[in-house]
Amino acid sequence: MAFRLPHPRDHNLWRRPPTMPGVSLPATTAVPMAFIHRPPPSVTQSGPGRKQWALEFEPTVPPFPDPLMGWTGSADPFTHIQLFFPDLDSAVSFAARHGWRYQVEDPPKRKMASKSYMDNLKYELTGPIQMEKQ
Repeated sequence: MAFRLPHPRDHNLWRRPPTMPGVSLPATTAVPMAFIHRPPPSVTQSGPGRKQWALEFEPTVPPFPDPLMGWTGSADPFTHIQLFFPDLDSAVSFAARHGWRYQVEDPPKRKMASKSYMDNLKYELTGPIQMEKQ
């Protein structure tokens, strides 16, 4: 006789309740949506960019200006949580294991234009050529 789980894995009763980020306790309030994305490359470098994936939470409380210093503050405890993963599958499995709702944002496609030094010296006509009849 084979061992069976009490419920199939895709059944809602099998899943545990979501946990709070940073602790293993069940969530007492709603956990915000987690966004899984690949961070953009640094603006100071021309390399291919970062290969890792990041998990961040949607802001739940709008930021407010501090009346004394003028800095932007927030009462949202999830704004500073940023987790990095080596690949997309590990980020998705981590969010699913904790019971968080998540949304995956695919990185934009990069257009690589081949350029050479000769393109700098190429002469191109900017307008239509009009020839006069004689």
